[in-house]
Amino acid sequence: MPSPHDDPPRDDDREPGWPRTGGDDRDVDDRDHDHDRARADGSYDESTQPGAPAETPPGGDPHGTDPGHDGPGEDDDRPPLHERSRLAAFLGATGYVVGVFAFSMAVFLLLSFALLPFAFVADDPMTFFESIERVLIFVDPVVMGVGTAILAAISFWRGWVPRRAVGFSVPNAREVLVVVGGVIGLLALGLVTSVVPEYFGVPPSEHALMLEEGSVQFYVGLAVLSILVIGPVEEVLFRGLIQNYLRPAYGTAGTVVVTSILFAAVHLFAYSMQAPPLETVLVSLAGIFVLSLVLGGIYERYRNIVVVSAIHGFYNAVLFLSLIWA
Repeated sequence: MPSPHDDPPRDDDREPGWPRTGGDDRDVDDRDHDHDRARADGSYDESTQPGAPAETPPGGDPHGTDPGHDGPGEDDDRPPLHERSRLAAFLGATGYVVGVFAFSMAVFLLLSFALLPFAFVADDPMTFFESIERVLIFVDPVVMGVGTAILAAISFWRGWVPRRAVGFSVPNAREVLVVVGGVIGLLALGLVTSVVPEYFGVPPSEHALMLEEGSVQFYVGLAVLSILVIGPVEEVLFRGLIQNYLRPAYGTAGTVVVTSILFAAVHLFAYSMQAPPLETVLVSLAGIFVLSLVLGGIYERYRNIVVVSAIHGFYNAVLFLSLIWA
């Protein structure tokens, strides 16, 4: 029989029938998931949790990480997430983008040098490079995915973003409806952001992939790639990593806006490939910014990266498939 002076057993150590602390009858995993979300937005208070020490030990990590686990060690003197300045958060978020694209460029430079000797022995070097370019269109998202995965692993290890705060879970019935409604909503919104500027004489520029003259198989392949790779990779990077990284400094609304600015900015090159007038590029980027606001808002509401990845992927897929009948 336990002594009154003994520490009460933890929830996962208790025998059946032992009441949970704080009167919370949910699963331990559910409450832990809520705690991770609270840590991500800076509202979590360790001192209010059952069994927590009255104050954070000197040199300790206020976010629940300890040496040898998912965060920095005792000697780490970096400010905790909720004390990160807006400038530091913005520079860090920009570093995520630069890191992924620098990794992609490095890989493609290596591939280019590796394939260069084959161009000299090809019957038609130009045709050879055109074929390689088509292949690289499908390789590029995969390379970005690898770079994003590396950054995610570093972020979880260093404690920059809580791993569970990203929200990897199978969508429930309600979230499936959100995916369907989100795709339809983005298509309608995309139509508005294209038609309205064109009515005023400033048509948006086209994405580089939309200008490709490909076969049915090419566009079907891009549609599949969008669902399986492009949507998930971009959403893990911008919503899962960057948005969670920015939230403690900017709050919910500010985080969505800043993330959307970065998301629109990385599309500058894709919409400038044919050197269109500047105003048409800006119109396109404004449309991308608005679409990103919607995705960011949905992610803030449901905190499930699978939901926004599916919306993004299927939205892109519909656009690519529409080119078959264009």
